[in-house]
Amino acid sequence: MATTPASTINPAQAIQPVFKRVQQATEHDCAFACIAMITNKSLAEVIQVATDKFGHPAHGPYWITDELIAKIFAHYSFVSTIYKEVETGISGIADVAIVMVDYDADTELGRHVVFVRDKSNPKQLVEYMIDPAHWIDPSLHISNDFKNLVPAWFIGIHQMKSNAFPAKK
Repeated sequence: MATTPASTINPAQAIQPVFKRVQQATEHDCAFACIAMITNKSLAEVIQVATDKFGHPAHGPYWITDELIAKIFAHYSFVSTIYKEVETGISGIADVAIVMVDYDADTELGRHVVFVRDKSNPKQLVEYMIDPAHWIDPSLHISNDFKNLVPAWFIGIHQMKSNAFPAKK
């Protein structure tokens, strides 16, 4: 029986991700796919909200800004930050974030994946990324290979507090 060399095994394959992976449909909707994962919505629904409620063009060309990302997350009762540069490695990334990887500083372009720091088991911190890319091998959908999939920028995400603006008496 053939065995897989240890260097090609993706240790993240055993991780049970906290978010269901949503695959992007085109090369340009990775940010929308990440929003869909975190909000537990379909990619089509997230894109529909972007176009109907926030004026995002139905067809390209377009740019998905952190402002648009924030508006969509707020629609689903989440709060998101602006893009922040990853300056201290993954330790400086929010526990749930959309991160830009494969970043090219000359063109200021990259692609988006979901970063998760799962602290549910106090004895074992688990950090991984969920990649929405449709062209990658399924063994790479969940990855903790931060050397080859290097986060350059991130947008931190958390749920809104339901009592953030209590009613006045």
